Amino acid sequence: MAKILYDEMTWPEVKEAVAQGKVPLIPVGSTEQHGPHLPLKTDAFLAYEICKAAAARSGEALVLPPVSYGYNEHHLDFPATIHIHHETLIRFVIDIGKSLAHHGFRRIVIVNGHGSNTAPMELAARRITLETPALCAALTYITLAPEVFSLLEGEDAHGGELETSLMLYLAPHLVDMSRAERDWDLPPSRFIRWGSEPGQEGFGIAGGSVLFMDWWSRMSRTGTLGDPTKASREKGEKCFRLYTEALAEFVREFKAREAGPRVDHH
Repeated sequence: MAKILYDEMTWPEVKEAVAQGKVPLIPVGSTEQHGPHLPLKTDAFLAYEICKAAAARSGEALVLPPVSYGYNEHHLDFPATIHIHHETLIRFVIDIGKSLAHHGFRRIVIVNGHGSNTAPMELAARRITLETPALCAALTYITLAPEVFSLLEGEDAHGGELETSLMLYLAPHLVDMSRAERDWDLPPSRFIRWGSEPGQEGFGIAGGSVLFMDWWSRMSRTGTLGDPTKASREKGEKCFRLYTEALAEFVREFKAREAGPRVDHH
């Protein structure tokens, strides 16, 4: 089986991967509180596992070591969260992308697993595209397969039913369901969306149509937003498969995307 983990390859193997047009995936997450029942590495771990499965499925991708820290100052009222300034994070990921472009990769995908990294990662991807010969796209995997939300029973935004189900499937030994509890007491709004609610399609990332983020301790008692008690391994397996299939499909599509010549119309 061909290697898919970038850091397990030798430099001649990377050179061959460039010649084959492989697509590097850069998983980006966080090290932050996820309620009393989930581990701090949840975001980075899930992004990395989805990338690995999608790379194996597509046969067209490589997976970089995960960027395990993120932009999450709003979580600092809960012990343990490690926050990285957004400018530092953007610059760090740009440098990864520029290195990959320097070595000859021409299609790069940033796969984000932490909601508040969404805007910084879009900026990083834009700058990689504009400052190198490569095309770089950024996505937040949670929104990549909208059909996932039909599997959820209640409100969900952080450390809730979705992430807990995925962790129960991938790393059940790291989940303490005895400490899982529902935590959702947000004012209703037609414009601000903190996550997936019954009757909604999709998942509001960083506020949905109106961009707004508050200190997390103002919104949650436990650090969770959602109902992890509704999580199950079976849901996690289904969600993981849907995300993996969607990412593999996008990799194949993005690899085939043509980059035409620029035209200066001055």
